[in-house]
Amino acid sequence: MKKKFFFFDVDNTLAVWPDGIIPKSAQMTLDTLKANGHRVALATGRLQIDAKRFADMANVHDFVADGGKSVTVNNEILFMEGLDREACLNYLAQLDRLGLHWAVTDVNELVRVTPYEEVLNWHPVWDVCTTKYDPNFDYRKVEHFYKIYAYMTPEQEAATGVVHMSNDIIRYGNDCILFEPMVKGEGVRRMIAHYGMEPADVVVFGDGYNDLSMFNPEWLNIAMGNAREELKAAADYITADYNNDGIYEACKNFGWI
Repeated sequence: MKKKFFFFDVDNTLAVWPDGIIPKSAQMTLDTLKANGHRVALATGRLQIDAKRFADMANVHDFVADGGKSVTVNNEILFMEGLDREACLNYLAQLDRLGLHWAVTDVNELVRVTPYEEVLNWHPVWDVCTTKYDPNFDYRKVEHFYKIYAYMTPEQEAATGVVHMSNDIIRYGNDCILFEPMVKGEGVRRMIAHYGMEPADVVVFGDGYNDLSMFNPEWLNIAMGNAREELKAAADYITADYNNDGIYEACKNFGWI
């Protein structure tokens, strides 16, 4: 059998969100794929350091994180890039002009920083980041923006006429909009190039909007049964839900395990 390179999205594909539990059948499938000589990696929008938690849990040493803007090989960061800096600077300046609050993640740590004390009141129970208040924080001195959080109610969003920095908007809990890279396919390509493998060797699994960039006609695209309809439409195969042995079912169906 020709060896494949598998890339698994994390949340609601490999692991149950927000608990982060990997179903036993999914873990068994990953272990069996590796035992059969295939390569296995994660591909997630999570920050590199956050993605590593899941990689360690799954006993996987390669992963694409930051929505495609970082690649980690054998637990070593090959590269890690941020969002477009100029676009971030312009967007944050606009938020300030409109009186809208924000926070940014500018380091590879589970932390966001904000000059607005009121943001400390926003903290969903599922959120893994710590929010730090720094009234003197100057976003213009930031070198890398990994994530931007814009805080506004739907009413504020409509009333201010804010122009978002991207159409790739993630509604991140109540009254928060998250911007992060959504170019997973870019990270997949850079990782397979590192290993000297071909696009035809790739198999990707996903469920969400940010997986659309990872679904490509050059390789095999598998959508979970719980996936967004847009992703299912782009898939070559639709398997069962993430919590109903979907990863196992697909890999068994194609004879990889």
